[in-house]
Amino acid sequence: MKNQNKLLLSGVAICVASCVAAQEQGRIEAGRFDIMPSLNTSMSYVDNVARSADGQAKIYSWRSILSPEIIAATEVDGNPVQFGYRLERGTYFSSSADDYTDHFIEALTDYELNSRHAINAVLRYEDGHEDRGTGFSLGGGSGLTSPDTYKSMFYGAEYIYGSVTSVGEVVVKANRTTLDYDRGEFAYLIRDRKTNRVGAEFNYQIAPSTELVFDFTRSFIRYDNNLLENSLESNENRLLVGIAWENTAATSGYAKIGYKEKDFAASNRDNFYGTDWEVGIEWQPLAYSTVSFSTSADTNETNGEGSLIRGRNYRLSWNHQWLERLSTSLRYVRENDEYIVDDEEFSNRDDQLNTYAAALNYRARRWLSFSLFYKLQDRDSNRETINFEQSMVGISAEVTL
Repeated sequence: MKNQNKLLLSGVAICVASCVAAQEQGRIEAGRFDIMPSLNTSMSYVDNVARSADGQAKIYSWRSILSPEIIAATEVDGNPVQFGYRLERGTYFSSSADDYTDHFIEALTDYELNSRHAINAVLRYEDGHEDRGTGFSLGGGSGLTSPDTYKSMFYGAEYIYGSVTSVGEVVVKANRTTLDYDRGEFAYLIRDRKTNRVGAEFNYQIAPSTELVFDFTRSFIRYDNNLLENSLESNENRLLVGIAWENTAATSGYAKIGYKEKDFAASNRDNFYGTDWEVGIEWQPLAYSTVSFSTSADTNETNGEGSLIRGRNYRLSWNHQWLERLSTSLRYVRENDEYIVDDEEFSNRDDQLNTYAAALNYRARRWLSFSLFYKLQDRDSNRETINFEQSMVGISAEVTL
């Protein structure tokens, strides 16, 4: 199955100089580039801004989000190249301490050398934030005076060998992710890190619409400030085997299961060995109705407690087009996070986060759409200070050319 890097766009109208002449539907031609501006904006009511624990005082506030984005797309020797920038400004009317301004930059290309050789490359930079009560401040959002901010970068490439008619395909991949918190306290310095990954994937066609998949990844996780006596640095190996299929009995999807090991540099941390999986199924019983289900199991770096987080996630969604301009979407997500603690005097921390979301979408024009949405999050943990419930209701609009 071909791996395609796609630029995820969400945006809102940006004024462009009138001297730019030719204009197509949804984009503006400027020399060799097609310029695609967009604007997303929303107004919502949030009933627990800092995700305060049950029984604690809560902050209630209206929140506005304004998010303009601009994409510049072109071709080099017939191969697509895209650059994008998005800004997101969030303002809380009754809690200015939670205001934020995030910046996102992305560049990507899918370069086909010939019918059998291709290279995909992507770079993403984020100057972002964590809402109070998430990340390191989970369970302690009320004690912060502002959201945590960070800089993060991801860049990687894939080399693909195989053609449309070949029964097999090989993908060799490598990428690097960096995370650097802006705060200088000890709890943040010990979390700044870099992750380097290398791997390969082999796909072999076993039926007209079905492929056998082998996926191996090796990760090297290194922390910038190794201030802990027992380092969190580790190496990981992950091997998954499964199948991927398309357009079979109105479904498309993939199912992979395999083995994961995480070896810590510190001898006094217990290494992890376990089963990982990735499953995703999309069912389209009608041309205007789609049901999607996905689940995964993996290990993640801890955000404050234990040696690692063992995560198991489940997602179910339903999108239905009732009329040409009217649609609805329903979504349920369950995240089970087990914080593995090496100290026998303490039990592992078990968190369960349930997210329920619903939206009514209306496309007023080709370039203008609205959405009325509701979202509820409920966290339950064996650490009582982690429990919280947050809901929001609001309306959003998207404007494009």
